[in-house]
Amino acid sequence: MGLSLSHEIAAGLARFRWFDVIAPTSLRRDRSAEAQHEYAKLDYLLDGTISGSGKQLQIGVQLFDLAGQARPAWSERFDIALSHLHRLDELITTRIVGRIDPVILHIEGQPKRREHYGATGLLLLAIPLTFSMERQQYEEAGRLIQQALAVEPDNAMAEAWAAHWHLFYGGQGWAKDFDKTNEQVQQHALRAITLDAENAEALGIYAHCCSRVASDFDRALAFFDRALRLNPSSAFNWALSALTYCYIGQPDAALQRLRRYRELASPELYFSYFEHFYTIAFTFKGHYERAVLAGRRAVEANPDFVNGYKPLIASLGHLGWRDEAQGFVEKLLSLEPNFTIEKFEQTYPIKTTLDRDRYISGLRLAGVAER
Repeated sequence: MGLSLSHEIAAGLARFRWFDVIAPTSLRRDRSAEAQHEYAKLDYLLDGTISGSGKQLQIGVQLFDLAGQARPAWSERFDIALSHLHRLDELITTRIVGRIDPVILHIEGQPKRREHYGATGLLLLAIPLTFSMERQQYEEAGRLIQQALAVEPDNAMAEAWAAHWHLFYGGQGWAKDFDKTNEQVQQHALRAITLDAENAEALGIYAHCCSRVASDFDRALAFFDRALRLNPSSAFNWALSALTYCYIGQPDAALQRLRRYRELASPELYFSYFEHFYTIAFTFKGHYERAVLAGRRAVEANPDFVNGYKPLIASLGHLGWRDEAQGFVEKLLSLEPNFTIEKFEQTYPIKTTLDRDRYISGLRLAGVAER
């Protein structure tokens, strides 16, 4: 069973495009000097134990960072009832794989980790900087992504994250030409999935771009489904797809996807980036007090992210808590001085008139200017 599980984990990790994976049998089988030299270049080692107690199995997993002196980078224990072994892949393997990806992303994003960086290394440096939404860091991320594309022009992941970068750069109100920025978003996103049609993360970013830029919700949902079939362990895509379900008026489905994201990812690694998705989902659901609780946490964790404030302000407006809302409106206007209800209507993708009117009503009640 242990060997079978290790193969499943290796196969799951191989669905991500950040790293190459060597299956455990390869390590055992090939003892040549050349192979051992290659194994010495490994960056990470995954080790595990399986033990039983009564009607349950305990699966312990530990990830070692082999840079310099080998040291533990992450560990966790997973329990599964013996009666549920037929669901091992669903209940255990996908969760293990989902946990490992953001941990490695976090480690590789540390500055000066390596002496030399290829395209993927530059991209891994860039991504944590985009999560901060602090302008100087965000623009540095853009430079790193462009360097990655200069090193490897046909790198699908770099193209996908270039699309993601332009999308949020425009969304933050930093782009001088919003329409041109949206064109760049679509060009990079389409090129990414053209270069690698089975790259789940690229497909997810493309889907989000379809939803956010073009309001093509059906296409977005189709590509999110495809991405999650290719890699069901992608916490990133589970969370990102939740936004489209909000936009089409299905906040319960959005919250289910956010629940799956939390099952897969270590929440603290993505907290500042994805927490405001809960604010959006609860706002669309009409659970305004829960939206405010989530929203306060989200803007505290990521105070420079303009779209974190809008659902929070709308929910405060619906609750009649205008005094508190005004403080957040002032902060939003310091980040996005030209934000108005008219601009929101023009740029925010909401499918149904009812949802749009209700969201705008909250903004209006909170004191956001009409134009």
